[in-house]
Amino acid sequence: MTPELTFKLASNFAIIGWLLLAGLPNARVTKLLVRNGVWPLILSGLYLLILAFHARGGFDFGSLEGVTKLFANPWVLLAGWVHYLAFDLFVGIWETKEAEVLGISRWILIPCLFFTLMFGPIGYLLFQIVRWRKGGSYASI
Repeated sequence: MTPELTFKLASNFAIIGWLLLAGLPNARVTKLLVRNGVWPLILSGLYLLILAFHARGGFDFGSLEGVTKLFANPWVLLAGWVHYLAFDLFVGIWETKEAEVLGISRWILIPCLFFTLMFGPIGYLLFQIVRWRKGGSYASI
């Protein structure tokens, strides 16, 4: 399997999870596979496997140059991408559950989910603003 094929499979897998979360949040399949954390857990397992089999040498997270060299390896770059996929989806799941608790409309939640999918922290920030306006406590997660 190549990094490119793994990238496509992981990305498509994550998109299915996001579509279920945004489109059918209360469907049994969504609750069973996405909302309970199985989807990001599978992505996390893929992340672990990629690093276990393809990361060589030490990781230098102490400088931008070190991180740049680290991501020159396409497998490590792929692991970084899968990291985004897993954690962004995890945050999207939390946003969905929190929106239900606070009574936030799906029509307001969906743009937050979109921005979390595409730009991670911007979607999280947007959701927190919506959440605060609906009476949620500060930065609860």
